[in-house]
Amino acid sequence: MTRNDLRTLLNLVPPLAQPLVGAMAPLFGIGHTQAEMSARSQTAVVPQGYAFSIWGLLFALSIAWGIWQVLPDGGKNSEAARRLGWPLALAFAASILWMVLSQLTENGWHLVLVILVVLAASLTAFFINRRLIHSDAARGWPERWIVQPLVGMLAGWVSVATFANIAGAALVSGAIQADGAAGTMAAVLILLAAGGLTLGVLWAAHGSPWYA
Repeated sequence: MTRNDLRTLLNLVPPLAQPLVGAMAPLFGIGHTQAEMSARSQTAVVPQGYAFSIWGLLFALSIAWGIWQVLPDGGKNSEAARRLGWPLALAFAASILWMVLSQLTENGWHLVLVILVVLAASLTAFFINRRLIHSDAARGWPERWIVQPLVGMLAGWVSVATFANIAGAALVSGAIQADGAAGTMAAVLILLAAGGLTLGVLWAAHGSPWYA
């Protein structure tokens, strides 16, 4: 198996596995759901439950990307597949690891470490894609309607989710409180940090509607 074949495989199998792994608890009765884990470490920073429905779209886009980049007459030999394949493969793998750990363990700093890997990988893919767009190397409807939404929304969601994860881990570890003035101040500081990151990314990327 060549390096390119391995990259292609790692961008096909994990996206197909993500929905199953994410539903490991409700479908197969293994562990607890991510919603249950999140509820036990609820802070003012954790998004409402409906916000997590974005994963349905991210799963669909990831599968579409995986299929497109494996097609010989599609994206297999595209610049996008060559440049984005490895960081996206890392993002998918780390995301699966986070899903498994979140259903088998409680919220904690170990989940923060994993989601930071997802964040780094997804932002790397996002900025590589922005360079491809600015150099006019990203052409065709798959790049416009699969690649750009995938890397933009994945990086955007994980940028926010990372800080929600930090807030939950800090609560469980006793570093912050959920209620009272101290809890409010901690939530405000975490939200400001999240806003600073997202605004910084948008500034560096010269804007991106999908990330926003």
